[in-house]
Amino acid sequence: NRATRKSMGEHCEEMAKAWNVTRDAQDGLALASHEKAVAGQRTGFFDELIVPVAGMARDGFPRADTSLERLAKLQPAFDRTSGRGSITAANSSPLTDGAAGLWVATVAGLERLPARAPRARLIDWEIAAVDVFTEGLLMAPAYAIPRLLARNRLGYADIALWEIHEAFSAQVLCNVAALESRDFVRQNAGVDADLGRFPWERLNPNGGSVALGHPFGATGARILSQAVKELAAMPKGSRAVVSICADGGLGTVALLQNE
Repeated sequence: NRATRKSMGEHCEEMAKAWNVTRDAQDGLALASHEKAVAGQRTGFFDELIVPVAGMARDGFPRADTSLERLAKLQPAFDRTSGRGSITAANSSPLTDGAAGLWVATVAGLERLPARAPRARLIDWEIAAVDVFTEGLLMAPAYAIPRLLARNRLGYADIALWEIHEAFSAQVLCNVAALESRDFVRQNAGVDADLGRFPWERLNPNGGSVALGHPFGATGARILSQAVKELAAMPKGSRAVVSICADGGLGTVALLQNE
């Protein structure tokens, strides 16, 4: 971050310490991301989402051979001196080359697209920001999500699919901890409602950025396209929340529905 002179990893280390997020929990989320991404590759989920380039038709980062034991061997990447560093190369999103795109259309515009193309309706969105000098740099989604849901009179259990950008495993864990904190939601997000338990079982069902990579400028479209395809296979009326955090302290969240 240009203002604070700290990297996103350094900021996220501060968040992990503030929210008491353990190394084991981070590695566990990273392993799950790889396992789900590999499973998605094997079932062909990604085949229609990827345009082959120079003979490459599959993301190369998801690892079928990783394990908690292997992940535990990596050293902290951003805090190497305090003895409390927990963010490693393995529980962070890898920086990759990539491009992504999707169609945003009106009802009339949809008639120009192939009928079989997965589609979802954009119901609402919310953008939040935090003070990067006093708050966690990547915590803005924990402000935006409660506001978005409360405005639409929804709780966490009403969302069938959660696609949350995994900049770091710790970032996801910190944000969910905040979402489940009634005090944080009330005092910080300004939402005085019990939104319930976060449904971890509905998170990133085909893997997230820790396994699939984080090409700057393309991740938002990649996650949205993945969410639209996942949502299209669910019953009509199912809803999805797509959440992106950004280096400038921003959190951008969208509410989608399968119609």
